[in-house]
Amino acid sequence: MDQINSVPRIQPPARIHFSGDRGDFRRLVTRGALLELVTLGFYRFWLATDMRRHLWSHTEIDRDAPEYTGTGRELLIGFLFALAIIAPIYLAYFLLTMEAERLQAFASFPLLAFFYVFGQFAIYRARRYRLTRTAWRGVRFWMDGSGWVYALRASLWAILVGLTLGLALPWREASLERYKMRHSYYGNLQGSFEGRGWEFFKRGWWLWLLAPIAFYVFPAAPFVYAAFKAVEWRWWLSGIRFGDVRLE
Repeated sequence: MDQINSVPRIQPPARIHFSGDRGDFRRLVTRGALLELVTLGFYRFWLATDMRRHLWSHTEIDRDAPEYTGTGRELLIGFLFALAIIAPIYLAYFLLTMEAERLQAFASFPLLAFFYVFGQFAIYRARRYRLTRTAWRGVRFWMDGSGWVYALRASLWAILVGLTLGLALPWREASLERYKMRHSYYGNLQGSFEGRGWEFFKRGWWLWLLAPIAFYVFPAAPFVYAAFKAVEWRWWLSGIRFGDVRLE
Protein backbone atom coordinates (compact mmCIF):
# COMPACT_ATOMS: atom_id res chain seq x y z
CA MET A 1 0.00 0.00 0.00
CA ASP A 2 2.87 2.36 0.80
CA GLN A 3 4.41 1.56 -2.57
CA ILE A 4 1.18 2.45 -4.33
CA ASN A 5 0.94 5.78 -2.50
CA SER A 6 4.55 6.61 -3.39
CA VAL A 7 3.84 6.54 -7.13
CA PRO A 8 3.62 10.15 -8.41
CA ARG A 9 0.19 11.05 -9.64
CA ILE A 10 -0.06 12.21 -13.26
CA GLN A 11 -1.63 15.66 -13.38
CA PRO A 12 -4.54 16.11 -15.79
CA PRO A 13 -4.06 18.51 -18.72
CA ALA A 14 -4.61 22.20 -17.94
CA ARG A 15 -6.17 24.42 -20.58
CA ILE A 16 -4.83 27.80 -21.64
CA HIS A 17 -7.59 30.39 -21.84
CA PHE A 18 -7.42 33.90 -23.27
CA SER A 19 -9.90 36.29 -21.66
CA GLY A 20 -8.94 39.53 -23.38
CA ASP A 21 -11.46 41.74 -25.14
CA ARG A 22 -10.84 42.63 -28.77
CA GLY A 23 -12.27 46.12 -28.35
CA ASP A 24 -10.01 46.92 -25.40
CA PHE A 25 -6.96 45.78 -27.31
CA ARG A 26 -7.97 47.78 -30.39
CA ARG A 27 -8.35 50.94 -28.30
CA LEU A 28 -4.97 50.33 -26.65
CA VAL A 29 -3.24 49.96 -30.02
CA THR A 30 -5.08 52.92 -31.56
CA ARG A 31 -4.13 55.22 -28.69
CA GLY A 32 -0.53 54.00 -28.86
CA ALA A 33 -0.36 54.57 -32.62
CA LEU A 34 -1.55 58.16 -32.21
CA LEU A 35 1.05 58.76 -29.50
CA GLU A 36 3.69 57.31 -31.81
CA LEU A 37 2.82 59.98 -34.38
CA VAL A 38 3.07 62.74 -31.77
CA THR A 39 6.40 61.45 -30.39
CA LEU A 40 7.92 60.68 -33.83
CA GLY A 41 7.87 56.96 -33.13
CA PHE A 42 9.50 56.93 -29.70
CA TYR A 43 6.30 55.84 -27.95
CA ARG A 44 6.55 52.46 -29.70
CA PHE A 45 8.58 51.08 -26.79
CA TRP A 46 5.84 51.93 -24.30
CA LEU A 47 3.18 50.67 -26.70
CA ALA A 48 4.98 47.32 -27.01
CA THR A 49 5.11 47.13 -23.20
CA ASP A 50 1.39 47.88 -22.86
CA MET A 51 0.52 45.28 -25.50
CA ARG A 52 2.59 42.59 -23.77
CA ARG A 53 1.09 43.38 -20.38
CA HIS A 54 -2.41 43.15 -21.84
CA LEU A 55 -1.73 39.84 -23.62
CA TRP A 56 0.17 38.28 -20.71
CA SER A 57 -2.40 39.30 -18.07
CA HIS A 58 -5.32 37.90 -20.08
CA THR A 59 -3.69 34.55 -20.90
CA GLU A 60 -4.71 32.17 -18.10
CA ILE A 61 -2.69 28.98 -17.63
CA ASP A 62 -4.49 26.64 -15.23
CA ARG A 63 -6.57 29.65 -14.05
CA ASP A 64 -3.48 31.82 -13.33
CA ALA A 65 -2.13 34.50 -15.68
CA PRO A 66 1.57 35.28 -16.09
CA GLU A 67 2.93 38.72 -15.21
CA TYR A 68 5.03 40.91 -17.50
CA THR A 69 7.37 43.25 -15.60
CA GLY A 70 9.23 44.92 -18.46
CA THR A 71 9.15 48.68 -19.03
CA GLY A 72 9.23 50.97 -22.02
CA ARG A 73 12.34 52.64 -20.64
CA GLU A 74 14.24 49.34 -20.75
CA LEU A 75 13.24 48.79 -24.38
CA LEU A 76 14.36 52.32 -25.27
CA ILE A 77 17.76 51.76 -23.62
CA GLY A 78 18.15 48.50 -25.54
CA PHE A 79 17.33 50.28 -28.80
CA LEU A 80 19.88 53.02 -28.09
CA PHE A 81 22.49 50.38 -27.26
CA ALA A 82 21.89 48.66 -30.62
CA LEU A 83 21.99 52.01 -32.40
CA ALA A 84 25.36 52.78 -30.79
CA ILE A 85 26.75 49.62 -32.38
CA ILE A 86 25.15 49.93 -35.81
CA ALA A 87 25.63 53.67 -36.45
CA PRO A 88 29.49 53.72 -36.45
CA ILE A 89 29.62 50.68 -38.77
CA TYR A 90 27.15 52.22 -41.19
CA LEU A 91 29.05 55.52 -41.08
CA ALA A 92 32.32 53.73 -41.88
CA TYR A 93 30.64 52.02 -44.84
CA PHE A 94 29.30 55.35 -46.08
CA LEU A 95 32.75 56.97 -45.88
CA LEU A 96 34.34 54.07 -47.71
CA THR A 97 31.90 54.32 -50.62
CA MET A 98 32.39 58.08 -50.76
CA GLU A 99 36.15 57.67 -50.80
CA ALA A 100 36.33 54.99 -53.46
CA GLU A 101 33.32 54.14 -55.61
CA ARG A 102 34.88 50.86 -56.69
CA LEU A 103 34.77 49.60 -53.08
CA GLN A 104 31.00 49.92 -52.91
CA ALA A 105 30.30 46.52 -54.45
CA PHE A 106 32.85 44.90 -52.16
CA ALA A 107 31.55 46.65 -49.06
CA SER A 108 27.86 45.91 -49.65
CA PHE A 109 28.03 42.20 -48.91
CA PRO A 110 29.97 42.50 -45.60
CA LEU A 111 27.54 45.19 -44.47
CA LEU A 112 24.50 43.06 -45.25
CA ALA A 113 26.13 40.05 -43.61
CA PHE A 114 26.81 42.09 -40.47
CA PHE A 115 23.21 43.30 -40.31
CA TYR A 116 21.94 39.71 -40.65
CA VAL A 117 24.25 38.41 -37.91
CA PHE A 118 23.42 41.34 -35.64
CA GLY A 119 19.72 40.81 -36.34
CA GLN A 120 19.97 37.20 -35.16
CA PHE A 121 21.84 38.37 -32.06
CA ALA A 122 19.03 40.85 -31.40
CA ILE A 123 16.39 38.10 -31.79
CA TYR A 124 18.11 36.02 -29.12
CA ARG A 125 18.54 38.94 -26.74
CA ALA A 126 14.91 40.01 -27.23
CA ARG A 127 13.68 36.54 -26.30
CA ARG A 128 15.99 36.54 -23.29
CA TYR A 129 14.59 39.90 -22.21
CA ARG A 130 10.95 38.78 -22.54
CA LEU A 131 11.61 35.62 -20.54
CA THR A 132 13.41 37.41 -17.70
CA ARG A 133 10.51 39.86 -17.46
CA THR A 134 7.87 37.11 -17.28
CA ALA A 135 6.75 35.39 -14.06
CA TRP A 136 3.99 32.84 -13.40
CA ARG A 137 2.72 32.00 -9.93
CA GLY A 138 5.56 34.00 -8.43
CA VAL A 139 8.31 32.09 -10.26
CA ARG A 140 10.33 33.89 -12.91
CA PHE A 141 11.50 32.60 -16.25
CA TRP A 142 15.11 33.25 -17.19
CA MET A 143 17.61 32.50 -19.91
CA ASP A 144 21.36 32.22 -20.31
CA GLY A 145 23.55 31.32 -23.29
CA SER A 146 25.34 33.52 -25.81
CA GLY A 147 23.55 35.67 -28.35
CA TRP A 148 26.66 35.70 -30.58
CA VAL A 149 26.90 31.89 -30.58
CA TYR A 150 23.24 31.76 -31.57
CA ALA A 151 23.84 34.34 -34.32
CA LEU A 152 26.74 32.29 -35.71
CA ARG A 153 24.64 29.11 -35.72
CA ALA A 154 21.74 30.93 -37.40
CA SER A 155 24.07 32.37 -40.07
CA LEU A 156 25.59 29.00 -40.93
CA TRP A 157 22.14 27.46 -41.14
CA ALA A 158 21.00 30.35 -43.37
CA ILE A 159 23.75 29.47 -45.85
CA LEU A 160 22.62 25.84 -45.89
CA VAL A 161 18.97 26.87 -46.35
CA GLY A 162 19.98 29.01 -49.33
CA LEU A 163 22.02 26.21 -50.91
CA THR A 164 19.09 23.78 -50.56
CA LEU A 165 16.51 26.29 -51.86
CA GLY A 166 14.73 26.30 -48.52
CA LEU A 167 14.49 22.54 -47.95
CA ALA A 168 16.78 22.71 -44.91
CA LEU A 169 14.54 25.28 -43.17
CA PRO A 170 12.73 22.76 -40.87
CA TRP A 171 16.06 21.42 -39.59
CA ARG A 172 17.33 24.97 -39.10
CA GLU A 173 14.31 25.88 -36.99
CA ALA A 174 14.63 22.70 -34.92
CA SER A 175 18.35 23.22 -34.26
CA LEU A 176 17.99 26.88 -33.27
CA GLU A 177 14.97 26.18 -31.06
CA ARG A 178 16.87 23.41 -29.27
CA TYR A 179 19.65 25.89 -28.49
CA LYS A 180 17.20 28.51 -27.19
CA MET A 181 15.19 26.08 -25.07
CA ARG A 182 18.31 24.42 -23.67
CA HIS A 183 19.21 27.80 -22.20
CA SER A 184 15.68 28.64 -20.99
CA TYR A 185 14.48 28.04 -17.43
CA TYR A 186 11.35 28.35 -15.33
CA GLY A 187 12.73 28.64 -11.83
CA ASN A 188 15.01 25.60 -11.58
CA LEU A 189 13.27 23.70 -14.41
CA GLN A 190 15.44 23.62 -17.52
CA GLY A 191 13.70 23.82 -20.87
CA SER A 192 14.19 21.52 -23.83
CA PHE A 193 12.80 21.15 -27.32
CA GLU A 194 11.72 17.75 -28.62
CA GLY A 195 10.55 18.86 -32.08
CA ARG A 196 12.38 17.36 -35.05
CA GLY A 197 13.06 18.89 -38.42
CA TRP A 198 11.64 15.85 -40.20
CA GLU A 199 8.31 16.27 -38.38
CA PHE A 200 8.14 19.91 -39.45
CA PHE A 201 9.01 18.95 -43.03
CA LYS A 202 6.28 16.29 -43.19
CA ARG A 203 3.68 18.78 -41.98
CA GLY A 204 4.60 21.57 -44.40
CA TRP A 205 6.34 20.11 -47.45
CA TRP A 206 3.42 21.08 -49.68
CA LEU A 207 3.93 24.74 -48.75
CA TRP A 208 7.44 24.57 -50.23
CA LEU A 209 5.84 23.59 -53.54
CA LEU A 210 3.37 26.48 -53.33
CA ALA A 211 5.98 29.10 -52.40
CA PRO A 212 7.14 29.84 -56.01
CA ILE A 213 3.51 30.35 -57.06
CA ALA A 214 2.91 32.70 -54.11
CA PHE A 215 5.80 34.91 -55.25
CA TYR A 216 4.06 35.59 -58.56
CA VAL A 217 0.40 35.41 -57.55
CA PHE A 218 0.07 38.14 -54.94
CA PRO A 219 -3.36 37.20 -53.52
CA ALA A 220 -1.97 33.74 -52.71
CA ALA A 221 1.06 34.94 -50.73
CA PRO A 222 -0.73 35.94 -47.48
CA PHE A 223 -2.63 32.65 -47.38
CA VAL A 224 0.48 30.54 -47.98
CA TYR A 225 2.33 32.47 -45.30
CA ALA A 226 -0.57 32.09 -42.85
CA ALA A 227 -0.67 28.34 -43.49
CA PHE A 228 3.09 28.14 -42.93
CA LYS A 229 2.86 29.99 -39.59
CA ALA A 230 -0.01 27.75 -38.45
CA VAL A 231 2.04 24.62 -39.19
CA GLU A 232 5.13 26.12 -37.57
CA TRP A 233 3.34 27.20 -34.38
CA ARG A 234 1.64 23.81 -33.87
CA TRP A 235 4.96 22.03 -34.38
CA TRP A 236 6.81 24.50 -32.13
CA LEU A 237 4.33 24.33 -29.24
CA SER A 238 4.17 20.54 -29.28
CA GLY A 239 7.96 20.37 -28.92
CA ILE A 240 8.38 22.66 -25.89
CA ARG A 241 9.27 21.10 -22.54
CA PHE A 242 9.97 22.48 -19.06
CA GLY A 243 10.90 19.50 -16.94
CA ASP A 244 7.94 17.10 -17.30
CA VAL A 245 5.59 19.84 -18.53
CA ARG A 246 4.69 19.78 -22.21
CA LEU A 247 2.33 21.73 -24.46
CA GLU A 248 -0.06 20.71 -27.20
